[in-house]
Amino acid sequence: MAMHERGKPIAVMVVVALLGMLFAGSFLGALHSPEPHGVPVAVVGPENAVDRLGAMMDERRDGAFDLTAYGSEQDARAALLDRDVDAVFVPGRGGASLVIAGANGKIENAVLTQAFQGVGQATGQPVAVEDVVPLPADDGNGVSSIFFVITTVIPAVILAVMLAFAVPAAGAGQRIGLLAAGSVVLGGVNAWVAAGLTGALVGAPWALWGLGSLLVFAVSAFTAGALRVGGPPAAGLTVLLLVPIGVPASGGPIGPLFIPEWYAALGEWLPVSAAINAVRNTVYFDGSALGGPLLVLSLWVAAGLALVLVPKRTRAAAAEPAAP
Repeated sequence: MAMHERGKPIAVMVVVALLGMLFAGSFLGALHSPEPHGVPVAVVGPENAVDRLGAMMDERRDGAFDLTAYGSEQDARAALLDRDVDAVFVPGRGGASLVIAGANGKIENAVLTQAFQGVGQATGQPVAVEDVVPLPADDGNGVSSIFFVITTVIPAVILAVMLAFAVPAAGAGQRIGLLAAGSVVLGGVNAWVAAGLTGALVGAPWALWGLGSLLVFAVSAFTAGALRVGGPPAAGLTVLLLVPIGVPASGGPIGPLFIPEWYAALGEWLPVSAAINAVRNTVYFDGSALGGPLLVLSLWVAAGLALVLVPKRTRAAAAEPAAP
């Protein structure tokens, strides 16, 4: 056996080990020890009272919560439904109340409940908890939106790769048209499975179809562009960015406010995190706060189209000497 043939199994093992390190390091590094940071909470009361409450909570867990004073409970509740805050705390002499949105996730709401009931114990006030956006009974952990996005992103990558092999001579316009058609089909099928067949994400099937199609187009167009410009290595790096980095950077089931801040900041600009937020806000919060997620997905679409449309130099053109 030639020396280079003997080295191939070793190279394969090295590559697989490096991939394993990337997957394990990314997922475990982000999710193994969740700690809240800057969870936004509306507190009904004057600024000075809210500042005192914030100082008390920082002594228990520094920087975990970002308290904002609201003049009325009505405005604070509206902020919760608009996705400006994740909870509302209403102090009162006879007892306080904590208003949460179960759709924000089981872990976040458990941390909020524990923290503010601890405040109640310290101040001698019982704290009643009210969930104004509860999760469906069959999705108590709130993971359906996460799995919907993951199971849309992976086929979107496959769509781009399979089209590249199925129609290698397709022009840029034809390739974009095929990607768009595939995005509508795949987005529709996944929306039907989520909203109809399984009943995991009900309430906004047409909007879910639109979001799914946009996600597929963003991922498949960028993958196709990367494959066209940089070949299989560039497409492989795109997959690594989208899955083993993008999924944990979204916070997964614990949310972006419980993973390292720098990782969450990266995740904000990746399709997985943007799509999870968009799906959750559409299905559970009547389409609130969609601007940011849709902007991120649109930027990925634009980048993908730019890569697909960029003129590709042929070997003959590259070898032709420059004119004097």
